[in-house]
Amino acid sequence: MYPSLTGPLPKSSFLRLLEYQRQRMVFPAYAADLPLLLFIFFSRIAAGLSILSVFFPDSPLWLGTAFCCMVLATAASITHLTVPTRFFTMIINHRSPLVWEIRLAGALTASLGAQVLSDMGYLPGFGVILPWTSFSLGILFVISTGWAYRFHTHPAWKTNILFGYYLASASMTGFALYSITFPTFLFRLITVALLCTEGFLILLYLNHLCKTSWISLKRIDSGKDRRVSVAFLASVLLLPALITFVPLFTNHLELFAALLALSSGVGIVLERILFFRLEQPVFFLSRGQNPEPNL
Repeated sequence: MYPSLTGPLPKSSFLRLLEYQRQRMVFPAYAADLPLLLFIFFSRIAAGLSILSVFFPDSPLWLGTAFCCMVLATAASITHLTVPTRFFTMIINHRSPLVWEIRLAGALTASLGAQVLSDMGYLPGFGVILPWTSFSLGILFVISTGWAYRFHTHPAWKTNILFGYYLASASMTGFALYSITFPTFLFRLITVALLCTEGFLILLYLNHLCKTSWISLKRIDSGKDRRVSVAFLASVLLLPALITFVPLFTNHLELFAALLALSSGVGIVLERILFFRLEQPVFFLSRGQNPEPNL
């Protein structure tokens, strides 16, 4: 009898996938380099300021801050490339979802720059439409950030929940910054609403990880990234929750709004670190074996 008929049958791709995901080992993780972290940090701040600008009085301070943040974010995105000179070649690739993130970032930068020129008197007649243009581009850009990494081989990233969370995070940051110079009696109400939205979306995302990438969930709960995840939850949920009680004791909210903005900024950085650390590529129903973990 032929040896091939007497030996064990090869495992199916599905069984190999299950075995791979059930291994209790330390898997190699992705890492977000510094330019990518700076891109997300500055662009999220700029998007939040752009979205909230239509709900507050005109502020050259925060308009200039948003524009400078987008300039820095664009520069960081270029330096993130292995070959920065290929930046213009990359943005004409219509098939890549990442391209739309960069294009919308450039469009938002241009819109904010036009707003700055309008405030300086160089573009008369555009003072009404440009804030709403930046508002729309800010929302589209934040959505594109959640869309850019929806790869089939990365189940932890392939979810619509991230769109909503990025919008809530940007709105919280923008609201906190504007509240430094324009404190409002609705500070507690808006902060609680955004805080509950963020918390609910984080809970939905954890449920998504439980269904699609339990290894990632294990890293958050008891793995080496537990400290980072605890710091992230403290910066985006615990500290803002404590700040919501401040209006009960004082009407001087400027300092606490600055603290809320700082906490939200730290949360953006920690969220992006976790975003890349927790995901591992999974080759669904592939004919080849999944990559072996590095022990």
